[in-house]
Amino acid sequence: MLVFIKNNIEKSRNLISLFYGPRYKRKDILNRFHNWRKSKVRSDSEKNSIIIEGTRSQYTEQFKNWKWIIIQTVLWLAISIKYDFHHIINLMAFFTILNQFIQNILSIAQEKRQIFNSFITQEILAMHSFSNLLWEEISAVKNDDDNIVTEKLEKSIEFEWTDITIELLPNEYNNQLPFLRVHIGNEKSNILNPSSLGLVKSSDHKEQNELFILLKIFGQYGHFIFDGHNTQKRSIDELVRKLSQNLIFYFGEKDLDPIQQDNDTGRWECFINVDDKTNCWHKIEQKRNQDIALLLESWVPLKEEIEKIDKREESYRMKGYEW
Repeated sequence: MLVFIKNNIEKSRNLISLFYGPRYKRKDILNRFHNWRKSKVRSDSEKNSIIIEGTRSQYTEQFKNWKWIIIQTVLWLAISIKYDFHHIINLMAFFTILNQFIQNILSIAQEKRQIFNSFITQEILAMHSFSNLLWEEISAVKNDDDNIVTEKLEKSIEFEWTDITIELLPNEYNNQLPFLRVHIGNEKSNILNPSSLGLVKSSDHKEQNELFILLKIFGQYGHFIFDGHNTQKRSIDELVRKLSQNLIFYFGEKDLDPIQQDNDTGRWECFINVDDKTNCWHKIEQKRNQDIALLLESWVPLKEEIEKIDKREESYRMKGYEW
């Protein structure tokens, strides 16, 4: 019994908090959501705070019903004062208006949560986007002011870009920083450190830079199109060109660049073969998909909604409305 009372008190507090308190812009709510999502420790209290404040900040057309409830209340008070109705009639009128008041509160709360669920769901599903994931991975790598100096190929060999294969080999000490091996025709190099091609930070050679992320993507797909906004596109374009310049500096200059962009589609394509034995980018995408599934389950509890629908349908049948 105490548990039942405690749960109902908690539900009442949450319901009241949906109407009283500061309201925030959708951008602010989304920033808090993504900061929570990217944090190493995802606090349940912060999550609940975002849900309550995000739900409270939504606007619903149900608010317009208040004026009709207020009008009915004023009319009832005016008529009950002017005419001496039986107390039972006044009591019935009171409970009718009270019922409308409670139903409107519950309807507003439900619609606010549905609106909040809708735009949070859209934001979570947007994480499926390749461009969204790429920009997030790039942003997570802090920029170095100084570019690391790329080495040069020791041998002078005649070849085309398509004759080159860069292998990404497992590194048991650091999964994010695979070793490299270069194949040119029938010849192959020794195992190389990623710093040879300028793929690590100048401040810490044990951490990858943005160029290595792009090389892993070329290893997975061979080409890609980035669909971010203009500022993001300019940043990605600049990074791809830096990667291309590093490859030119290491292998030597040719008539065409090793990475080129289609002017019509905006697609970047790498003519050097990148063979990723570690499946780095594929693992990142798998982890992302798992995270999306967990976020949808915890932020938009569809199972609970389905159970509510099933219970309503069962009640409907039990009353004999459906044969």
